[in-house]
Parts: sequence; structure tokens; C-alpha cells
Amino acid sequence: MNKSSLCFASLLGAMASVSAQGLYNLMPFDDEASDSLPLNWTVGANIGYDDNPTPIGSGVAGGGGSSGEAYGDAYVQANFVNQDPQTTLDVWVRLGIIYYFDEIRTVNAVGTVVNTEDTFYQTRGGLNLVHRVNERLRIRSRNSLAYETEPDYSYGVGADRRQGQYFRWSSDNSFGYRWSERFGTNTGWRVQGVSYDDLSGSDYISNLLYNEFRYRATPQTVWTASYRYGFTDDDSGPDSNSQFFLVGAEHQFSPTTVGVVRVGGQLFQPDAGSDTWAPYIEGMLRSQVNEQFSLRGFLRYGIEPYNRRIATNNAPMPIQSSLYDDHSVLRVGVQGSYAISPRLAVFGGGHIIHETYDDLVAGSTTPAPPPAAPGSFDETILNLNIGGSVQVTENVYLTGSYNFTDSSSDSNIREYDRNRFQLGVQATF
Repeated sequence: MNKSSLCFASLLGAMASVSAQGLYNLMPFDDEASDSLPLNWTVGANIGYDDNPTPIGSGVAGGGGSSGEAYGDAYVQANFVNQDPQTTLDVWVRLGIIYYFDEIRTVNAVGTVVNTEDTFYQTRGGLNLVHRVNERLRIRSRNSLAYETEPDYSYGVGADRRQGQYFRWSSDNSFGYRWSERFGTNTGWRVQGVSYDDLSGSDYISNLLYNEFRYRATPQTVWTASYRYGFTDDDSGPDSNSQFFLVGAEHQFSPTTVGVVRVGGQLFQPDAGSDTWAPYIEGMLRSQVNEQFSLRGFLRYGIEPYNRRIATNNAPMPIQSSLYDDHSVLRVGVQGSYAISPRLAVFGGGHIIHETYDDLVAGSTTPAPPPAAPGSFDETILNLNIGGSVQVTENVYLTGSYNFTDSSSDSNIREYDRNRFQLGVQATF
């Protein structure tokens, strides 16, 4: 591995490990590690400044949480990959802690302090297993967990803003079988869940059963047709079922560039409410443009069966929780990295999440809808990041990053801007 690749691997290894199991990766088998890696350790520490650490209600007078706060964090990560002709095992774990030098006050929209903390934990881990039973049958298991405070936009399952710590986990298990030289199937079961420490009534567990038919039309192109059935146990409102009918394609544009797209319809069926047909689309593009420049992106649009209960009022009215049948979400993300020199690397990217809430459910908080609750509701999250890494010795790097988040909403208690600056040092061995 050359120095540029090593710098990128050190800087972006944690992000890549997570995103490989999220929306940046849609293909059945393309996330498999290509080489074995002996046990590798990464340790680091940062100091930073967050100008809006508790953004809920910060856009209205009297509704903000803490003012800008400085913080320090430290982490350790271990990676291990073992590959032989039949089996690939990829394991990683990251343990981290964030300490704010002044306590953070979590405040609701009417100025009431609901929690005060200065220490937060960030734990992530993953285990991926691919076993090639024979030339036709391949079994795959992808598993991850995280205990953190900020939403991971590349997953598309977390809250849209900091709401205390939460536990997120997922397990995707499938087997692919090649029936002929051109035709194959991929069948599996995915289960994921989220549990919040400080946000009652918002936990959920979601299951998805799926089967995909795959036809290799050319050496570069695979046509797909799939059916998915999902069911969600949601503490925030009625449980629901979803059915997906999708067609798509996977295309190898070049040896280093691949794209995936799937489009079709989604039938959303809440236990209490009306069935809804909606379009569904997901896509991914990944490219190693040249030795220095890599780029990844994703897109997903559909009805998400969780996070359907939200606060919809404008301050200074009392907070009112409203439940909606239809929660349609567009998620777009892009990340890139570039080696300016063998010792200097930069990265950047962003995410856009546009949420539309329709069909207010009567009886969401009282026998009738809250008086201030609108029949439909929109909001948009924009998140941008940029950073870099400078190699100072063979295995030590200086790092820096800037992260910007903007929330635009029909409810002013959900609007905010947030800036985070961070400098640190990182070592691998």
C-alpha cells in the first residue's frame, strides 16, 4: 500500500467501515474486503468547539439549550480482516468518549431544563462474514451496532438532531445462489432497531424480508427485480407493514466505477390509518477516479415507517406532539477524498434530508388532533463537512475538520444552525 493510500485508510477507515453497511452500499456482495489485514489499531484525540451543542429549540427566544462549548474527545479503534479462498471475516470496534468542559443544558422550547451532562460516549462496532460454500452458493452476514449522540446520516435511521444518546443496531443475513451462468437470486432478512436514552416513546424495531432476482445481461450489467416485505414495531405510533416492488440495474462503468439504481412502488400499511402507495427509489455511485481521488454517493426516497411523531407547534405555544400516517423522506449523500501529496489528504461531503409529513392522525395526543398541528409538515436538514490529514511521521497524522448543519422547518422550534470545529492527532500501529 502506498503512502497516499495509507493516509486515506487512516483518516477515513472508521467512516468507511460504517458507511459500507449503510446507504453508501447497496449491492449484495460488493462490500467484501479484498485483502487480509492483521490486527490494526488506531488511537486519536481531538479538541473542538461546538457553537450549538443542544440545538432543539435554539432557533426561538428562550428556547435554546447550551451556548457554544469547547470539548475534548479520545478514541481507540481496532480492525481485523481474515480472508481465505472460502471465507472472509471483517471485524472492527471503536470506543470513544467526548467531554464538554462546561455542562450542557438540554432545554425544551419553553425554557425548561430537562437534563444536564458533560460526558458522552461513542461506541461502534461491526462484524461482516462472507462464506463461499461452493461456486454457486454464497452466504453473507453484516452486523453493526452503535451507541452515540449524533445521527449517522449515512444510515438513514437516526433522529434528525441531537436528542441525547441512543443505541442503534442492525443485522442483515442473506444467501445468494447462481442458478445458471446468467441468472441468480439473493434472499435475506434484515432487522434493525433504535432505542433512545432520553426520548421516550420513539424506540422502534424494523424487520425486512427480501428476495431479488438477478440477470447478468452483459459482463458489465446486471438487471434486477425484487420484492421486499417489512414490518415495524414503533413506540411513537401504530405499527406498520410495507411492501416494495422494484426493478433496477447494476452497471460497471469502468474497472473502478460502479453504479446501482432500483425504482418501483411502495405500499405502506399502518395498523391505524389508510394504506398509501408511493414511489420508491434508491441508488448508489462509487468511483476511484484515479489513484488520488475517490468519490461515493447515494440517494433514497420513500416512506419511512419510524419517527412519525414530532413536535409541530411554533413557539411560544406549548409543545404539542403530532402523529402522521405518511412520513416521506428524500436522502442524498456524497463523500469524497483526495491526496494532494503523499503526506497531505483532504476530504469533504454532505447530506440533504428532506422530510414530508402528511395525513395527521386524529387522537395523536388527545381525542382530536392538537389545535396547532398542521395537516402536513415539511423540514430539511443540510449537513456539510470538510477536513484534512497531514502525515508527520510514518504512522502519526495531524487532523482537522469543520462540520456545518442547518435545519429548516415549518415549526420554528425545530430550526437551527450549528458549526463544529475540530483539531486532533491520530496514530496507527
